[in-house]
Amino acid sequence: MGLIAQLFAGLTLTLLCAGCLSSAPQPATAWSLESGPVRSLPTAEPKAIFPATRLGGVSVMAPYDQPAFAVKRADGSVAFDAGNRFAAAPAALLRGPLMAGLSGDGRFGHVVPSTSVVSADAVVEVMVPELALDCTTEGVRKARAAVRVDVVRNGRSRDVALSGSGTAEADASSGDYGAAFSAAVNSAVANALSELK
Repeated sequence: MGLIAQLFAGLTLTLLCAGCLSSAPQPATAWSLESGPVRSLPTAEPKAIFPATRLGGVSVMAPYDQPAFAVKRADGSVAFDAGNRFAAAPAALLRGPLMAGLSGDGRFGHVVPSTSVVSADAVVEVMVPELALDCTTEGVRKARAAVRVDVVRNGRSRDVALSGSGTAEADASSGDYGAAFSAAVNSAVANALSELK
């Protein structure tokens, strides 16, 4: 065996033993959003304003619209966490908590998804301007969510009948980001629905 071949074999063995070529980076942890407890209006409140309601579009604003967690840092910049991500596009994950919130509200009657062929009296359009892991304070991690809900009458006029916004945050220091983001999103949805005017 030639000198170059021996050196190459020795270098290859050294790198393999050191784990440089054999170890792969750890895959990112994928987190989901769970619906929270459904809140219903007191029985003294009027029955459904809209007998049937469709959950329409859910738009998550950039840079929060991708699966990688957007991390707000103390210097005002936003970074993306390579080790933690949402299990799907945030807009898709938000549909469950939104459906649960609308169903429990009492004003929206039967709530159907956007894919349903059922005729609806109103369409709810949702915009999410923030969905981030807030690390702006040293040693503190919070899941933050902001939600805007617009209820549009179905029909010729298509006017906005009700509109409301809500924000919320939840402690994420335990590292259970699924629970933290679920709590923040569910509270933000409930706050937006309570502000509908």
